[in-house]
Amino acid sequence: MSSILAIFDLDGTLCSGHIWDGFVKYCLEHKRKRAWLLAFWANHFPLWLLSKCKLRNREKCRVKWLEDMSGIFKGASEEEVLEVFHWVADNHISKSLRRDVGEMLEQHEQSGHIVAIVSATYSELLEIIGQKLGVPNVIGTKLEVIDGRCTGRILKPLCFGENKAKLLKEFIERNGLEIDCSSSFAYADSMFDIPLLKLVGNPVATYPDRNLRQFAEHNGWQILP
Repeated sequence: MSSILAIFDLDGTLCSGHIWDGFVKYCLEHKRKRAWLLAFWANHFPLWLLSKCKLRNREKCRVKWLEDMSGIFKGASEEEVLEVFHWVADNHISKSLRRDVGEMLEQHEQSGHIVAIVSATYSELLEIIGQKLGVPNVIGTKLEVIDGRCTGRILKPLCFGENKAKLLKEFIERNGLEIDCSSSFAYADSMFDIPLLKLVGNPVATYPDRNLRQFAEHNGWQILP
C-alpha cells in the first residue's frame, strides 16, 4: 500500500527566519569568524545587488551564496560544528518557528503520513531540528569533512532548486518507500522550490515570495496563509 508524504521546507516555511542570520548571531555573540563574515559580505554584496537589479541570474547567485557559506566552518572539527548547530537550533530556529505551519506538520503526523524536511540547510543541523520536531526524515546539504575537519566546502549537489526534487527522489528509492505522489503534500516559500512542489498533487505555497505566489495563483495551488 502506498504512503502519503508531507514535505516541508525550512527557511521561510517552517520558520520565519533564515539560517544565515543564526550563524551571524552565533559568530557575533561568541566573537568568532568576524573577519570571515566581513570578507564574505564584501564578496557577495555586489552579486546580490546585481541579482536585485536583474543583471545577474538570481538562482546562480543564490547557489554561490549557499555554497560559499560553508566556508564559515573551514578548519572546524565535527564536534565544533555540532556545537554551532545546537546553538543555532536553540537560539535562532526554535524562536522563529511558525506555529501555523508547525500545526500543519503535526496534523500530517497524526494522519499517519510520512513527514520529511527538505532544505538547503546542512544535514546535521536538520537532524537536530528534526529531533526537536519529531521528524526523523531530513534531506539537506552535506559538509565536506576530511580527517575529522571541515574543508569549508560542501559535498555536491547542493540541496536547492532542481536538486531538492532529485535528492528527494533518491531518498524515496534508497529507503524503498512506495509514495502516492498524487495524494502527497509539499510546503515551501520560494520560487526556487517549484520543482519540489510540482512532485506532489497537493502543493502549498507557504508564506510565498512574490514569484511563487504568482505561479501558485496561475496554477490554482493552495496558498498559506
